[in-house]
Amino acid sequence: MNYKLAFQTGILLLTVFNVFAQKSEQMNWMTGTWKIKTGNGVIQEDWKILNDSTLTGRSVFIRNGTDTIPQESIELSFRNGDWYYTPTVATQNEGKAISFKVIYIKGTEFISENPEHDFPQRISYRRIKTQLFASIEGEKNAKFAKMNFDFSLE
Repeated sequence: MNYKLAFQTGILLLTVFNVFAQKSEQMNWMTGTWKIKTGNGVIQEDWKILNDSTLTGRSVFIRNGTDTIPQESIELSFRNGDWYYTPTVATQNEGKAISFKVIYIKGTEFISENPEHDFPQRISYRRIKTQLFASIEGEKNAKFAKMNFDFSLE
């Protein structure tokens, strides 16, 4: 009887491990250097894998090809069975990180939300081949607002 219980426990642990391993790889499609060229410079997001449950991102604005102005640092982490998109902007929220829970994920797309945040309340990303489409949206000054960011892979 003890062998049967040990076998069943082992199968259960392997199943749980495989589910979490698959989950932790769900966001690897974000990795890379993504850029938007504007008339004033380049917006760049760099995404890297930190470990099996965390990706780190960094957004900068590059002016004149040399002046790099930090915009935000971002952590995309899998914690307690859920993904969280957590940006930190030095000039907002007293420089504190704000978490947005990922409420939808499928393939190379996710939507995260934080209804308590002033703006945005929703942040979305979707990758199609060598393009990364990001958006922020929500209520701002009692009106709906949305900003799109269309990145290309470098």
